[in-house]
Amino acid sequence: MTTRNASSLFALAGSVLLAAAANAQPTMLISQGSTLYRYQAGTVSTYQVSDGISGMTNVPNGMTVGTMNGGATNGDVIAVGGTNVYRVDNPLGTPSLTQIGVRGGPNASPVFVGNKLYGCAGVLPQGSIVVEWDPTTFTEINRWDTGVFGGPGGMVAVPGTTDEFYYAEFNYDEIFHYKLGDTFSTPICSTPNNDYVGLEMIGGRIYASYALPLTGEFVLGEQQLNGTFNQIALLDTYKTGITGLTAIIPAPGGALLLGAGGLLAARRRRN
Repeated sequence: MTTRNASSLFALAGSVLLAAAANAQPTMLISQGSTLYRYQAGTVSTYQVSDGISGMTNVPNGMTVGTMNGGATNGDVIAVGGTNVYRVDNPLGTPSLTQIGVRGGPNASPVFVGNKLYGCAGVLPQGSIVVEWDPTTFTEINRWDTGVFGGPGGMVAVPGTTDEFYYAEFNYDEIFHYKLGDTFSTPICSTPNNDYVGLEMIGGRIYASYALPLTGEFVLGEQQLNGTFNQIALLDTYKTGITGLTAIIPAPGGALLLGAGGLLAARRRRN
């Protein structure tokens, strides 16, 4: 075999591996109350943790967030509980929660954009809001009204931006676009009829977990911005009134594929 032919074969093999990686479904943690589900290679595993979780994401490389028990850093999954913020330890084994801070106000879907930590929530009288948290103390820094009176679920950053988001709202069963500082949100597409929803993004793909009241199911799938939802897993029965959201778990040495809550592979990745 000539060197040129060998190089061509190696290049082709690399392209095939990259294409396979791009099409592979990521490993994800999904929460419904104090139950965590791990979706990995078509298999769903179920675990109980010490608090109800309303949102998760991954910490960008080079950051340490929280001040308790060593905080969380470099791809760690953090989880928003009832009054606390946690690091999810051993996410690829038997997950457990370690407190890293105290929750400082509403945030149902944490998402990092660079070194800034955002989230969304539903509060009265405004309805749907986007918040910015201090990533060290988790106190609220800023709050923006989205112009939608409802209760948002998951939120992800719009790729290539630092101040624009897609968020899912479960009263309207829609995904909206919101830019910080605007007094309105723009409807993007409809979603399945749901009570709660979580969103995460990796490689430009949005994944969603839906609590479906009509079928009583809690499901995971890929949500396209044209309104198409492709279910990839039935996680559990839906337990009324409990939120489920997702986070991406990076594979060991897999920083290229890391992505959740605005930590996109193109910038890094996230969850």
